[in-house]
Amino acid sequence: MKVLVLSDSHGAVHFLRRILETESEAEIVFFLGDGLGDIEKVKPHYPEKKFICVKGNNDFYFQENREAYKYIDGVTIMACHGDAFGVRSTLRELINKTASVRGNLALYGHTHQRNLYSDASTGIFAVNPGAVCDGRYCVLDIEKGMFEYYPKDI
Repeated sequence: MKVLVLSDSHGAVHFLRRILETESEAEIVFFLGDGLGDIEKVKPHYPEKKFICVKGNNDFYFQENREAYKYIDGVTIMACHGDAFGVRSTLRELINKTASVRGNLALYGHTHQRNLYSDASTGIFAVNPGAVCDGRYCVLDIEKGMFEYYPKDI
């Protein structure tokens, strides 16, 4: 299954539209916060996609949860914006939270820095797609408990 991971659009609706058009095969779209208003503008144009959205530290007027969980073909995903876990300085809290919910993949944003991290002690991976407002995102291909990571730029 092709999964699109987006974060931190900060008003760049034109980039969101371009990404969604480019990645038309993606069935699920994770949006990791800081631009929920932008997602609300584009979501109606893609009724065939399942959007899983979490609230970021700049999404003041939205009621979405700060975390979301999804099981996809053997991969348990914990999605968040990341600010509540101190991801600017360490990924330890994020990894610990993911382990506590028996997840094996953490998706986070907030830093605007693309990252793929593997925690050797737990086997948990953490993925930051980068910021949509900088033209960055990623695609995950998930199949039979495994995933492949594809960082992308517009």
